Amino acid sequence: SVVIGEVDRFSAPMLIHEGAIYMHEGRQYHVDQLDWQRQKAYTRQVKVDYYTDANLDVNLKVLEVSSSIEMEAGRALHAWGEVLVAAKTHLYKKIRFYTHENVGWGNISLPEQEMHTTAFWFAQKLDLDPSVPTEVIQNALSGAANLLLNTAPLELMCEPGDLGVVAQVKSPFTELPTIYIYEKYPGGVGYAEQLFGSFRQILERAYQLLINCQCDEGCPSCVGPQVEMGYAAKNYCRQFLEEALKHEAYRQA
Repeated sequence: SVVIGEVDRFSAPMLIHEGAIYMHEGRQYHVDQLDWQRQKAYTRQVKVDYYTDANLDVNLKVLEVSSSIEMEAGRALHAWGEVLVAAKTHLYKKIRFYTHENVGWGNISLPEQEMHTTAFWFAQKLDLDPSVPTEVIQNALSGAANLLLNTAPLELMCEPGDLGVVAQVKSPFTELPTIYIYEKYPGGVGYAEQLFGSFRQILERAYQLLINCQCDEGCPSCVGPQVEMGYAAKNYCRQFLEEALKHEAYRQA
């Protein structure tokens, strides 16, 4: 057998679970077996028209706030600090290249992983009609989180896989709708602090990506697939980002 690569333990359930398509140096490898105890994955080279995407359930707990700023009498908050991330994968999807069509799925049965790292988060009050379902708000926040995850690496000069996001309609820590952007490195490497200092530029990139997307109700290029995010996610996501930009303007004033 030949070693083709290494994956950190926290990322292993997402990248090299059994059935995963692992990419290495432009080649595709199918993971036939994952020996969790011995920390080895056994693969074979393949050529398929899809990639795999593991669904990740993440719980995030703030341990310490390094720096924070409130805007407009507490209507919005930016902060960064130390967090504990607990993540577990339950299933994965097979997504066809170019069309983003879901062509299959499978279960994942691996232990929950914990990591002490750093994160940036921003929270803000939402002035929405009380009749708007919580699910719609959650999808809008998740859409905004997807946009930020796509644009933050451009500002930070890092890889998309270096960051993760958690969107909460009511964070136990802030008690507000909150998006956390955490580092996928134990202890963090400084991205969270950079996000705290340059969030306006990232937010503007995310907003431009959203409004310039030609879709009507969301797609994989912006907030996420409409079939998963719902028909209203793009509209409410736009409102959320516009409100966030107003808070940023207040902060800069």
